[in-house]
Amino acid sequence: MKTYLKIVLLLSVFFSNNLRSQTKFDRSFYLINIAPNDSMMHVDKLLIDSLLKIYHKTTNDTLRYSLIRNLSESLSDERWWTQYNSFLLAATGSKEDSLSIYFRGAALNNVAYEYQYLKNDISNAQKYYELSFIEYKKIKNFEGMGTAKNNLAYIFQHQGNIEKSVTYYNEAYNLFFRTNFYSGMTSALINLGDIYFNNEDYLRAEENFKKALFYCKKTKNQYLLGNVYHQLGAIYKYKKNRNKAHYYFTQAISIYRSQNNYNRLAILYISLANNYLDAHDDANATLYYTKAIDELKNVSDLSMKSRVYNFAAGFYSVKKDINTTKFYADSAYHYAKKIGYPDLIYDAATKLSEVYSAEKNYSSAFKYLKEATVMNDRINNDKIKKSILEQQFKSEFEKKEIEFKSEQEKKDTIVKAKQQKQKLMLIIVIVALIGMIVVVFIVYRSYSAKKRSALALEEKNKIIYEQKRLVEEKQNEIISSINYAQRIQSAVLTGDDVWKKISKEYFIVFQPRDIVSGDFYWAHVLSNGRAVFALADCTGHGVPGGFMSMLGNSFLNELVVENKLFKADEILNRLRDKVISALFKKGQTQQKDGMDMLLCVWNKMDNTLEFAGANNALYIVRDKQITEYKGDKMPIGSYLEENKNFTSQKIALQTNDVIYLSTDGFADQFGGEKGKKFKSKQLEDLLAEVSTLTIEEQKQKLTDSFAQWKKNFEQTDDVSLIGIKVV
Repeated sequence: MKTYLKIVLLLSVFFSNNLRSQTKFDRSFYLINIAPNDSMMHVDKLLIDSLLKIYHKTTNDTLRYSLIRNLSESLSDERWWTQYNSFLLAATGSKEDSLSIYFRGAALNNVAYEYQYLKNDISNAQKYYELSFIEYKKIKNFEGMGTAKNNLAYIFQHQGNIEKSVTYYNEAYNLFFRTNFYSGMTSALINLGDIYFNNEDYLRAEENFKKALFYCKKTKNQYLLGNVYHQLGAIYKYKKNRNKAHYYFTQAISIYRSQNNYNRLAILYISLANNYLDAHDDANATLYYTKAIDELKNVSDLSMKSRVYNFAAGFYSVKKDINTTKFYADSAYHYAKKIGYPDLIYDAATKLSEVYSAEKNYSSAFKYLKEATVMNDRINNDKIKKSILEQQFKSEFEKKEIEFKSEQEKKDTIVKAKQQKQKLMLIIVIVALIGMIVVVFIVYRSYSAKKRSALALEEKNKIIYEQKRLVEEKQNEIISSINYAQRIQSAVLTGDDVWKKISKEYFIVFQPRDIVSGDFYWAHVLSNGRAVFALADCTGHGVPGGFMSMLGNSFLNELVVENKLFKADEILNRLRDKVISALFKKGQTQQKDGMDMLLCVWNKMDNTLEFAGANNALYIVRDKQITEYKGDKMPIGSYLEENKNFTSQKIALQTNDVIYLSTDGFADQFGGEKGKKFKSKQLEDLLAEVSTLTIEEQKQKLTDSFAQWKKNFEQTDDVSLIGIKVV
């Protein structure tokens, strides 16, 4: 089935690039009822259009089922994926062929998910998970059976039926183990570890989480990895290793934020808040409890709402804030009762009992205390704990039994192979004896000729080897020289001590395409209260660009440091004269060597910026609004209009303005899903977006965005970008 899914994805890309998108919600095309005035997310519509074009062009049932399943599991909007899942369920109907059974099992599992997380109907969720298991069992699809068992175990766990939950988790793990389905094994181990953790068996909990991490790294499944990080964070929090706990929690948050997984973000913020609470850091604890509550507006899972409200109620109870405690405990109780999870009802009822007791409302306090006691009896007794241990040993035994059977089957296969090999050997010996006579004669005749050829070949190989050695030796010498040139170039580039005099809040992104860069940055602070800084892009990259950058750096030192020039346009005009004088001799054809540059002179006394540019633009972001200041459309070098001077622009700065200088390497990088350029407009939007972050966060966000865009594409050019905040 996985092969067909890969084919589906490849075909969808092809058709989406070569066919026009549907523009009307036609029932015959879309297969489901979509009203003309219904809104649809652009990304969902693209996926639907591309896959359904393939659907209508094929008669292959496997491909058709795969396409609809892809829609039911990939669309964002629950209005559409639930309808396509219902369509898949109806299409497979009561057919009993293996293909229909497989896809019907998948559709039933999705229906169960819909009842559990969208409708919060646990009874029907359990029913459809069981039906999914029955379908997968018909065709002995262990992955599907394990998935259904794992989902059922999760329901039993939160209904307080721990014994049955552990049994099902272990059965799910063993089913996944049969086919080395690492994602499933990871999920089952996480859930078992969670049960052990809740029952204070921290040693077994940690063992399960570390096993889960081992299998999870084989899958590269980011959702599961985030879950494992969360659980390991909880273990280290219990061990009072708050630094490690904080590390694992923040790793998980980073993953789930990128996936917009609000359920997980909410509970992770609670975990971080509790970690800060243990460290007696009430300010950060309050901050993360507030973040957790804020995330609930995007959460539809009632169990998660109840869990977060319970934690918040506990926090405000410790702070003696009775009204807030009562509000959150009452919210937690409301959601817990709606889905009937005993552990959540117990937590909420206990807190409400304490609140009413503090208010001297003893009848209500007794009512909730009584309900908490009933729930506690259901979820916490010695018999259940003992059963957990027994089930763990049973799981290990079943695992060993499967391994033993597998080893025995391997041994039987080896014995049969040996017997067949012996029969074949007898035949081979007879044939070999006959063939040997012929072979010996042929070998004898060709021996002399081969010997002569071998000697000649050996001589040629010696020559080739020597040539290869010389080439590698020269290549190593060249690479060593280039690396040394790179160290020289790094030493010449302006250091942090100068940039910090300009502004304590700045960053520099500098990523050469090759070892040596054709881009360079330069800065100097004059004694008259002016700071001069520049970013340049020289012709070419690598070694040629590196030579040009050294030349430009040297000329700027001469003009600004030695001659004390501080007019932006005058510096560029004088710099162009020097470049032309150095590179172009009279009577020779002029080349295109030179450089593009942004040069700024910041007058700290009146907080104005004078800008002059050669082919490059300057960006200034104020209150997330970006303004572009274009330079002159000519390089610093040979140009048709030689007498045309560079011009400068004067800009009044304000506190918190951010000045950005960039060469064209970032905008010209090919990447993304369609292999197109990043482009200047997208860069401008990105700069405006990150401008409110800290300088360090801006640099990280820009670096990450470039890497995500480039992916596996080769870097097109040197990339340089400088950000300076006006403070």
